[in-house]
Amino acid sequence: MKKLNLLFIAFALSLLVISSCKTDDDTTPTLAPTITVTPSDDTVKVHIGDVVDYQVNWSCPDPILTAKITYNAGASQIIFDTVFTTEVKNFTYNLSIEVTDAIPVGTTIEFTYFGSSQDNSSFLTKYVFVEAGISEYLGVVLQAQADGPVTAGTNLSFYASSMNERFTLDQSANADTAALIDLVFTHHSVFKTDDELAFQSPNSANLHQMWTEFPGFDPPYDYTTDDKNQTYFKGVDVTDWDSLDYDAINDIVGDIGTEIEYRDIYAGDYIAFETHMGYKGIIKVTETIIEHNPYNESYITFDVKIQK
Repeated sequence: MKKLNLLFIAFALSLLVISSCKTDDDTTPTLAPTITVTPSDDTVKVHIGDVVDYQVNWSCPDPILTAKITYNAGASQIIFDTVFTTEVKNFTYNLSIEVTDAIPVGTTIEFTYFGSSQDNSSFLTKYVFVEAGISEYLGVVLQAQADGPVTAGTNLSFYASSMNERFTLDQSANADTAALIDLVFTHHSVFKTDDELAFQSPNSANLHQMWTEFPGFDPPYDYTTDDKNQTYFKGVDVTDWDSLDYDAINDIVGDIGTEIEYRDIYAGDYIAFETHMGYKGIIKVTETIIEHNPYNESYITFDVKIQK
C-alpha cells in the first residue's frame, strides 16, 4: 500500500510538470521592435560642414523596453540610450549630426540603431560617407588697400577664403587673424584702369614695399613672418560655372604654378588660386569700380568656389 501511494505521488507530480511545461509553451514571445530610419538610404554622402538629419522610429505591438544609437567614426560611442519605464509601443527620435573638419574626407561613419522588447531585439545599421566638397560664396566685396591710419581700420582688403571673412590692415596685424588670410586686394597706382587691380599673396614683398612708400604711413606689415600665408594665382577659362564641383575645380586649376600676384583684373575674369593648405578655388569677378581720388575707393566684387 505504501509503495502504491509513492507511485501515485510520482504520477501526480509528473502531471504537474507536464501541465506547467504546457502552460509555458503556450506563452507567445514578444516581438522585436521594427526600426525605421528616414532618409532610408543605406549610405548617405555628405561634405564637411553638412548636417545629417535622421528621424528614427521604433514601433512594436508589444512594449518596447530599450532604444539605443551608437556612432562609429574610428571609435564607437553611444549617442542615445534610453530604458522605458512605462508602456511604450511607438517612439520617435530626431538625430542631428554636424560633419566637422575633425572627420577626414573619405571616412565612413557607421550608425547602429538598437531596440528591444521583453523577449526579442533588433538592429539596423546605416552609413554616412564623408566626401570631398566645395564651399561657394556670392557677392564678396573687397576694397583697395589702406593709405593711412583711418583706412587701416576700415578698408576690408584682406580675405579668408576658407571662412568667407574679410579683414582690415589693422586686423591683419594679429597673428591668429593673419593665419586665416589667403589674399589681399590692391589698386597699384594713380591710373584709373583695371590694369592696376591685383590679388596678392599675403606673403608678397610687394605689399610691404607698397605701404612703406606711402608718405607719413608706414604700417608694421611684415610679409616674412610665419603667419603670412602663401597663395598662388593664375587665370583660367570656365565654361560651366554652375556645375563646378571638387573634381572640376581640380581639373581646371591643374598645376597652379608659382605666381603670387594676379594683376589686370576685369569683370568676367576667372582667377584660380591655391591656398597654403593645398585647397584650390576659382574666383568669378562680377564687378570692378575704379577710383583715383582717392584711389583706395576702388572695389571688386566676386563669387568664389573653393575646395574643402
